[in-house]
Amino acid sequence: MHTPPSASSPSPEGGGASYEDAKEAVDAVIAWYSRQLLDARRAGDQQRLAELTEQMQACAEDRRGLIDAAPAEIERVVELYTERLKSLEAAG
Repeated sequence: MHTPPSASSPSPEGGGASYEDAKEAVDAVIAWYSRQLLDARRAGDQQRLAELTEQMQACAEDRRGLIDAAPAEIERVVELYTERLKSLEAAG
């Protein structure tokens, strides 16, 4: 089994993003979707539930892919998910 870099391990390319940074960014988006899922369940909005579930599954796949990701991919995921969270929060 591949052991992910420690949380304090920066990218060897000097980008500074670590496995843990990327995992935290993805987890923050998953947490946002989880809160929205709860609201959709309470409202009985089946279409919204399906959309949110699909988005969460895609996030989970991205998170699993971090284990074997190259430093450039880890940096890309951090940037992508940081921006996604900002966009989701701004949209409400």
